Amino acid sequence: MMDSSLEFCRQKEDLVRTVRTLQVATQNTLQKTVPLLSSQMGLGLLRPSHVNQLSEKTSQVCRDLENVGNLLLFRQDELIQTISVPRTGGSNSLQWCSDGSLYVCGYNGPYVHLLNSHGKPSQALYCRDDDLFLPDSIAMTRLGSIVVTDIAKGVVRIHNPTSHPPWVKVGGHFQSPKGIAVDSSGQILVVEYMTGTVQAFHIDRIHRVHGIKKVSGLQGPQNICATSDGGFAVSEECGDVKLFTSNLKLCGSISEIYQHKFGNPSGICADPEGNILVADVQKRNVTLFPVSGSPICIVSKGLCNPSGLSCSPFGLLYVADSGDNSVKVYKYRVKPYYAPISPRKSGDAQSQTPRA
Repeated sequence: MMDSSLEFCRQKEDLVRTVRTLQVATQNTLQKTVPLLSSQMGLGLLRPSHVNQLSEKTSQVCRDLENVGNLLLFRQDELIQTISVPRTGGSNSLQWCSDGSLYVCGYNGPYVHLLNSHGKPSQALYCRDDDLFLPDSIAMTRLGSIVVTDIAKGVVRIHNPTSHPPWVKVGGHFQSPKGIAVDSSGQILVVEYMTGTVQAFHIDRIHRVHGIKKVSGLQGPQNICATSDGGFAVSEECGDVKLFTSNLKLCGSISEIYQHKFGNPSGICADPEGNILVADVQKRNVTLFPVSGSPICIVSKGLCNPSGLSCSPFGLLYVADSGDNSVKVYKYRVKPYYAPISPRKSGDAQSQTPRA
């Protein structure tokens, strides 16, 4: 234990020494260069090729420093709790609440379970209207109501405890609703698996649908999450993760931007900083795609079938693992609160494009 602690201290000292050396070298170069550039013949033997070469090297150093910063900021495989979901429900999808509680559901049973901040079951919502149904995915409206999808019956339902039965069908036509999310404007986003589309709409107090908009051209879309810039991201089965702007325009894909190859991306979520986290069922891991820098695998072991993700602004990641009907909680961020930095900007290729 002592040896590993000493080795860690040496690594920290080496890193600090390297950064300090870079800082000193940069300052010395600037001090020597500025007076020369201020003179009439200041460029000397400097050629455009030299400037381009310096620019490329500087950009690479900046990218390396960003990656070092991200590796210092994020943690890997720091499991802090495993929560067993009651057998009457499943763990395919989950929704984190601001009080630390969790809604968890899945097609293993006709219940949505509410787990308190300690992971103990505190309420069970029975999934029945005209008949029993099995919820596939779950989200929460801005008013705090739970909405779920039912791919088997092609229905989206919202929970209203004052009605009888408490599950009310949301108006509209859905063929194969799977993933569901709510964006920053309160708009409900529903993934339709078979048709490869996303429906975006608002609902009123009597659950009527208004302002339906559609995105098409997706291949086996599974899950969806709202992003911090007002847009959303969609995971495609055995494919990719597509990024969309707030006006439903495709602005890129994670595999292209980050040069990352997925197995079967499934669960997906975004934190307030703009980082996007993706669970890969085939690789049994969770990868974080930062606003700037290279991808970081933050969960590389201990997962059976990671199908749903949700994260809190306190640096916690919740993974719905349907393989053993549990929710695994990880500490993925060193600092508990998010810094006020600019979120991911859609289509800003220069700020997003990392090197693999």
